[in-house]
Amino acid sequence: MKRIPSLLFGLGLIAVAVAGRPLVDERALMDSLRQMPRWEQVRWLAKRGLADPYLRDCTPVQDSGIRCVGRWSYGPSTWVDVRATADDTIVFLSRGSGVSIIRFRSQDSLRLDLLSDINSHGLTGRCQVRDTLLYVNSGGVECYDISNLTSPVLLNWLSQPLIYDFFVVDTLLYTSSRDSFRVFSVANPASPRWLGACADSGYVMYVSGEYAYLGHQAGLFILDVSNPASPHRVASLGYDVLSVLVKDTLCYFGTTEFALHIYNIKDPTSPVSVGSLSGIEAHDLYISPTCDTVLYTPKLHVINIADPRNPRQIGFVDCPGWDYGVSAVPALNYALVADYFKGMVAVNVTQPTTPTVDTMLFAGDEALDIYLDGGKAYVASYLAGLQILDVSAPTTPAFLGCYDTAGDSRAVSSAAARDSFAFVSWNVPRMLSIDVTDPRHPLRAAGCDGMFNQPEDMVIRDSFVYCVEASRFQIVNVARPREPVLVGSCAGDGVAVVVQDTVAYTAAGAIRVTNIARPDSPFVVSTIAGHSATGLAVNDTFLYVPYVYDTLFTYSVSNPAQPRLLSAVQTGVWPWDVTLGESKAYVALSDGNGIDVFDLASPGLPVRRGRASAPADIRRLFYSSGLVYAAMWEAGVALYETTSVGIQEQPPTAEEARVLRVWPNVTSGNTRFTVGATARSYDIAVYDISGKRLRDVCLQANVKGGATEGEIGLAHLPAGVYVVRVDSKGTNLTAKVVRTKGR
Repeated sequence: MKRIPSLLFGLGLIAVAVAGRPLVDERALMDSLRQMPRWEQVRWLAKRGLADPYLRDCTPVQDSGIRCVGRWSYGPSTWVDVRATADDTIVFLSRGSGVSIIRFRSQDSLRLDLLSDINSHGLTGRCQVRDTLLYVNSGGVECYDISNLTSPVLLNWLSQPLIYDFFVVDTLLYTSSRDSFRVFSVANPASPRWLGACADSGYVMYVSGEYAYLGHQAGLFILDVSNPASPHRVASLGYDVLSVLVKDTLCYFGTTEFALHIYNIKDPTSPVSVGSLSGIEAHDLYISPTCDTVLYTPKLHVINIADPRNPRQIGFVDCPGWDYGVSAVPALNYALVADYFKGMVAVNVTQPTTPTVDTMLFAGDEALDIYLDGGKAYVASYLAGLQILDVSAPTTPAFLGCYDTAGDSRAVSSAAARDSFAFVSWNVPRMLSIDVTDPRHPLRAAGCDGMFNQPEDMVIRDSFVYCVEASRFQIVNVARPREPVLVGSCAGDGVAVVVQDTVAYTAAGAIRVTNIARPDSPFVVSTIAGHSATGLAVNDTFLYVPYVYDTLFTYSVSNPAQPRLLSAVQTGVWPWDVTLGESKAYVALSDGNGIDVFDLASPGLPVRRGRASAPADIRRLFYSSGLVYAAMWEAGVALYETTSVGIQEQPPTAEEARVLRVWPNVTSGNTRFTVGATARSYDIAVYDISGKRLRDVCLQANVKGGATEGEIGLAHLPAGVYVVRVDSKGTNLTAKVVRTKGR
């Protein structure tokens, strides 16, 4: 899959927002944008006056109800830098929302040893190593002490303003943001000190000597930074610049016209054109300090620049991913490419005229779906296949293995697993069964023929996999996982599916409720129109639907054929998915806003209680045993611990169990209740499922033996679900009562 020219998809997506609401599918826009480096994305969006979905404040938020305890930050690779010494070569690879630190060896054969991973505040771009310090762009600039490569230590995070690119020279840090160029002193890396600024901007940057070179859609800007307190522009060149590099008195830059330009900058105030080379797609440029006659691009072009007046391409190999960043270690005969979803590609340049791809490691793409089974997380990583993680220790999720797409650009957008088999969406056939008996070496077991489209979401119940896809809802029998068989199908259109008992709920342009009592003949029993949703969750008789703009809807599905709206609660930002656990609803938010926590004490009227941040958009949530697992699109996977885990894991004592007791819990008449001795001072109320307090319910109560006993009068009320709530000394107790017969 190759990059789509920006003009091609730009024409189709130019009208993206009216009054803040998207007119086109966000996924389509992001799929197009991600095929170009982030600095080119910024340029494309800026030209059209559109907001940048990547450039945002990633300040961590931990309000209440949930906290991040573990991260696995693998995602697309965007930048690579190298620290080479006489004894060792260390590679720093920006990927997803982190940086991998890798020992690189190539004596007899290539060997890459992962030393450590850094979890960053946001999606990462440039990383730059300076001695024992590592600087990382994550919307701000993070600085790490890497004197111990196996245990990096965060020294500082310069979070404002939001930064396009940065460059470090000696004790000075230069940054470029939306509307300014700034200079900071990092003599004390733990405490950057602002020195000066000017009103210039650039998406890419290089600093050499007393000058900074900013690549912008409006040109290449050259700034005098000899006085850090007063940087100012001294020259500009009228190109749309993709990349820039300076070596001695020459400036090299790539442009959107697929050309490499070389200028003499002996006098930076009057740059002079020296030479150029067309047909070069250069989203990054690299010249080794030990070999300054060869220039590399991440495509990978090998260009001889011994005579800058006549640059010549002497070698080329088309790396399999999307070219983002490049570095090289000529002494070890390798160029290293940050190749987006293919991870880091090592290219053997022993013969520069015939470079060859040696290996590809650290593949990662959009985490679109996540499924938990037996202490393992199965992640649908789009063009990087199925990733399998060990999450038995939530604070340190570890990579086990993957079923890669092997360079054929197969898209894996959903996954499910049970025991020793995983099931993933595929191109042809539409679904694969994968043997994960050895998760370090997953093996293809079988495919399922006859399916209409690729499943966008799937769940396993008993011996069936329920799949929702474009234009169809389908059921696959996996009792024999090596022989999956499509057994049932009906009309549908969805991107998310949940199953409860004999009913399946699917979300897309509308919510469909499907009877699956007979898997061979499912049929739609009702439709909730008007909701463009990308996720949903169901518990008992309650259905929760995050609407694409700003609302969490709750429906009663006590009668699946007639869903009834109970409430609509604003989330403030676009909610993408929802999962349920421990009387809480956890709602994934777009625009990197993280997860909202809603209290379901009154199930029909969710109440927002807190929010936890995330480094990127969350596309799918999965709840299991007190943990919320988040598939964070390009940022990998995060694990969140709910604050009530410790309470839920301990069974209640006999005394605690009788504090609030309501019986029978399914009734057709009045209901008895008991409030324990801890509730001498109390207020007892009954609410309907919409959260409305019922004023005409008879509450007869008396104190007996230190406990309050009484009766709730429900005989005159219609069938439905009611919530009994007791407020006692600042403690809220709730119990649900289901009434089966109405007045």
